[in-house]
Amino acid sequence: MGNSLDSYKTLNEISSVISQTLDLEEILCSALEQVLQAVGLDTGGIYLHDEKSGSLTVAAQHGFKPDFIKEIDNLKTGEGFSGQVMESGQPLVIRDISQDSRLSRGVVTEAGLKSLAVVPLRSKQKTLGTLFLISRDLRDFDENEMELLIAAGQQIGVAVENAALFSAQQRRAEQFQVIAEVGRQITSIMEIDQVLEQVVKLIQKAFGYDHVAIAMLDGDYAVYQVGAGRLWEDPKFNFNPSRLKVGSEGVTGRVAASGQALYLPDVREDPGYVEMKGSGTLSELTVPIKVKGKVIGVLDTQSASRDAFDESDVMVLQSLADQTAVAIENARLYKQAQQLAVIDERNRLARELHDSVTQALYGITLHAEAAYRQLEAGNIELSNEQLVELRNTAQEALREMRLLIFELRPSVVEMQGLVPALRARLEAVEERAGMRVEMN
Repeated sequence: MGNSLDSYKTLNEISSVISQTLDLEEILCSALEQVLQAVGLDTGGIYLHDEKSGSLTVAAQHGFKPDFIKEIDNLKTGEGFSGQVMESGQPLVIRDISQDSRLSRGVVTEAGLKSLAVVPLRSKQKTLGTLFLISRDLRDFDENEMELLIAAGQQIGVAVENAALFSAQQRRAEQFQVIAEVGRQITSIMEIDQVLEQVVKLIQKAFGYDHVAIAMLDGDYAVYQVGAGRLWEDPKFNFNPSRLKVGSEGVTGRVAASGQALYLPDVREDPGYVEMKGSGTLSELTVPIKVKGKVIGVLDTQSASRDAFDESDVMVLQSLADQTAVAIENARLYKQAQQLAVIDERNRLARELHDSVTQALYGITLHAEAAYRQLEAGNIELSNEQLVELRNTAQEALREMRLLIFELRPSVVEMQGLVPALRARLEAVEERAGMRVEMN
């Protein structure tokens, strides 16, 4: 039996562990060991409540075999002794569990276990799980022991809450890091297909979603362009269905029509869900990709686990979708700018053809006509002068044409480097123009 001094010592030791680490597994195992030692038992455990599934899972245990833990794991709220403590938030002591109708797992009595004490793990008026101790002999838990268990339950509850907050902060930090990394990598990409491919790969790698894909709007359909995940790694995978009708087919079609994020915690409960063949998806989160308020596509994420996403996932994915929209718009503007640059260059060449070569050809025609008339009149000397002018004008026109043709060729500088570009320039223009050139 414990006493007040032993209880204070145990609580101080638990407090010391909690203050030194935020590793939840280490906290739970150490606290359980201290409590068991204080009351003279060697069997007990800690259940933690999973809000998404509504079940209690064994997070720490001492003195039980793995097969036994498997049998008592995953209690529903209200089921069994710990399930009732989770539901009521009140301690529970049972001298002989074999005689209690609330026993839900027969393996407990088969293992020869007798007396049980269960207390809630509490933090901020909220029950986060249970601490249970169990003996192989009939025994009574005295007042001091129960006070110790209740106080330990409160300390462990606070530790669980702190560890959860720390984990959430870490996850948010990782999410913001991914947002920054995606922004850094896609802002310099000027091809839309490359932007989409990079986004899905980064998201899938960072968060481990089973499936990440982007569908772009094409008329009345959202057409999947790229994806990442287990299925996409299979070269034989054929995305099916690859297109969904906007407004009526699947989560993707609905998000494309509404422009609002949509989350299905359990796709089996949604009559409008369209299954991706071979995926095994149980939950899906899809957010719109918008440019200037108009939906141009959707970012779709899926998980093989039920209720796998939370509010932070919605926030992060929407932020990534917004970044993707900006990158897509930049790529489109860049392509338009390139097209405009080509048009401007063509217009410039057209002007130069008109201003220089066309004028030169017109001059050649005039000199040829003048030389012909002088020959008819028998003025050989004047005719020769016109022919000399004709030749000079023709050579000038030839040089202009060669320059324009050289400018129309792909950039040799970009393709081969500076030296080959200089050599090509000399061979194409200067040398053919009769200039003596040496290149060192």
